[in-house]
Amino acid sequence: MKPYFYNLKSLLALGTMQLSVIIVSYNVQHFLAQCLLSVQNALKAMPAEIIVVDNASTDETVSTLQPLFPNVQWICNTTNEGFSKACNQAAALAKGEYFLFLNPDTLVPTSFFNTLLNFANECTNCGAVGVKMIDGAGYFLPESKRSFPTPLAAFFKLCGLAALFPHSAYFNQYALGQLHENAIHTVAVLSGACMLVPQKVFKSIQGFDEAFFMYGEDIDLSYRIQQAGYNIYYLGTCCLIHFKGESKPTAHLQHVQQFYGAMRIFVQKHYKGTKAFFMRIILQFAIFFAAVTSSLLKPIRKHYLMLIDGVVIIVANVFAILGWKYLAHNGLPFNTYFVTPAPMVYTGIFIFVLWMGGLYDGKYKLSQTIISGLLALIILLAFYALLPESIRFSRGVVILSGILALVGIVLLRAIFKPYQNSLSLIDNSSLVIGNQQAQVALKNLLPLANDASNIIQEMNTNDFLKNSKSLASLQLGLPLIFCWDEQVTLDWIIEQMQIHKSKYVYRFFNSTTQSIISSNNKWQKGNVVSPLNKYAIARPEQKRMKRLLDVIFALFWLAMFEIIIWQKQGRKLLNNAFLVLLGKKTWIGYAGNNPNLPNLLPCILNTIGNNSSQPLTLPPTLIQKQDEWYALQYEWPNDIIFMYQHLNALFKNV
Repeated sequence: MKPYFYNLKSLLALGTMQLSVIIVSYNVQHFLAQCLLSVQNALKAMPAEIIVVDNASTDETVSTLQPLFPNVQWICNTTNEGFSKACNQAAALAKGEYFLFLNPDTLVPTSFFNTLLNFANECTNCGAVGVKMIDGAGYFLPESKRSFPTPLAAFFKLCGLAALFPHSAYFNQYALGQLHENAIHTVAVLSGACMLVPQKVFKSIQGFDEAFFMYGEDIDLSYRIQQAGYNIYYLGTCCLIHFKGESKPTAHLQHVQQFYGAMRIFVQKHYKGTKAFFMRIILQFAIFFAAVTSSLLKPIRKHYLMLIDGVVIIVANVFAILGWKYLAHNGLPFNTYFVTPAPMVYTGIFIFVLWMGGLYDGKYKLSQTIISGLLALIILLAFYALLPESIRFSRGVVILSGILALVGIVLLRAIFKPYQNSLSLIDNSSLVIGNQQAQVALKNLLPLANDASNIIQEMNTNDFLKNSKSLASLQLGLPLIFCWDEQVTLDWIIEQMQIHKSKYVYRFFNSTTQSIISSNNKWQKGNVVSPLNKYAIARPEQKRMKRLLDVIFALFWLAMFEIIIWQKQGRKLLNNAFLVLLGKKTWIGYAGNNPNLPNLLPCILNTIGNNSSQPLTLPPTLIQKQDEWYALQYEWPNDIIFMYQHLNALFKNV
C-alpha cells in the first residue's frame, strides 16, 4: 500500500481549512508512522492539515519519517517541552476550524474524521468532543470519559473500589461507570489522547496551561471549557485504538510522580478550602502508596514466571525429600544438615539453567523446556557429586526432584501458554489476515528482523469471518497479525477486536512502515518488530549472556577488593563494579551516541578500547562504524577477549 499524501496548497485554495490534526511525538517512531498513515487514510478528500511536534526524540523519528510524510508539517524542538507547550506551539500555526489533539500511539479508522466532525457540527454549544478508545487488546479504556477529581472519587480509585464496581455511579464516579461506553453523553472530562476542540473555543481559553508538563492538562482544559460555558461531549459510537503510554516515562515511579504532581497542580489551581485540603492529603498518600507498590510489584511483574517456576521447583524438592524418605529410607531422617537448605540451593541452580536456556525470553517451545530441564537435572547431579561426602544425603532425591520439577514446569507452561504470548511480539505460531501483497511484505520483514515466527495460516477478511470460531478453538490467545491497508480496513479490525478481544493477541503490520506494533500489557511499553532487530546484540540469548558476563566480571573485581582498594583508580573500578552489579552500567558499550542502534547501558569501556571517561579523538564516522559493527556482529565470547586486551583502560582516571 502506497501512502496517500493530500496536496495542502490545493486544499487551502478551496477555502477554509476544516481540521488541524495535532500530534506530539517523543521516541515513538514506529507507532507514529502507522498513526500518520491511518490519519492520512481517514483524511482523504477533506480540507485538513497534520502537524507533528517532535519533542527532541532520540530515535531518529524526524529524519526517518519526514521524507515519508512530506506534506505533514513538522515542528522539531531541541528539548522536550512537554505535551501542553508542544500542543500550543502547533495550535499557534494551525488553520483548521477544529483542532484535534491526537496521541502518536493511536490508529484511527477510515470513517473516523467524518463521523467526528459531522457530530461536532450538529452539537449545540460544542466546547469539545471525545471518542471511545480501546487498547491494543480490544478492551475499553475508561479514561475516555471522566468526571472532575473529588476527594471521594480519588479515595475510591486509590483503594480499588472503583475497579471492583466499574459500573457503579457511586464507587466509579471518576470514570463515569454508569454511562454506557457505546452511547453519547455529556461529560466533564475528556482524554488528551483524542480531543476535538473548536479553534475559537481553544483560543478563547488561551489553550493548554503549560504548567502541566505531562498528565492533568486534559482535565484542566476540560474544566476551563466548561467554565467558559461550553458543553463537552463523549461520542461512544466513534472508536479508535490507543496503545497507551508509549511516550510516558519508562520508570513507573517517575510516571506516578508526574501523574499525581499534575493532579496537585490542578487542585491548587481550581480547588479551595476543605476540598483542596483533603485532595492534597489523598494525593500525597497516593504518591507514597504508588512508590511502595511500584518497588514491590515491578520485579514481580517482570519475573513472575520465574518466581512461579521457583515455587514449583521448591515444592518438587520438598515432595522428593519426603517421598524418598518414606519410600527408600524407611521413614528415617537424613543424617545431614544440608537437607534443609537443599531445596533452595537446587532451585537456584535449576532456575539459572532455565534462564540460560532462554525459557524466560517470552517465547515458548516444549522442546526447549524439556531440553533445558534435563540439562538442569544433569548439572544438579554434577553439583551433587562435587559436594563433600558428609553433606550428601541421596542422589535419588536429586533425580526425583528434577523429574517432578520438569513435569510441573511443562504443565505450568501449558496453563500459562496463552498469557506467554503477550510477552513477546510474535509467538512461534501466528495467524495473518491481509491481502496477498501485504502477506508477502510481512514474510520478507521477519527474516530481516531475525524473527523465526511460524505463520500457520494466511487468510483474507472473508475467510476469517467464516472460520473465526474454529480458529479461536486452536489456542486461547493465539497471535493474530492484521496487515491493515485499504482492503483490510481499521474500521473492520476495530470491530473484530471488540468481538474477539479475549481470543487473540493482536499485532498490526503495515507494508509502508515495514514494522509490526502491538501493546497487550498496560504495565509495559508496546512491542515493535522492525529491521532494527537485525543487530545480534538485540537477540535475547546475546543480551542474556552479556548481562551474565557483566555480573561475573563485577564479582571478579569485587573479589580483588584487598588488592586494588589502595589505589585511587582501583577504588573507581570497585565503584564501577558495584554499578554493573546493580544493573546501572555495562562493562563494554558504545563509544558514540547513535540512536539507531539497540539500547545499551552506559559503559565503562567503549568499543574503541578507551575508558568512557576519556575524550574521543577518532573521527565521528569511524566511531559510528565501530559501534555499528559491535552491535551487528556481537558474540559474547568477544567481550572476554576485549576485556583482556584493554585491562589497562579500566584503571584510567576520570
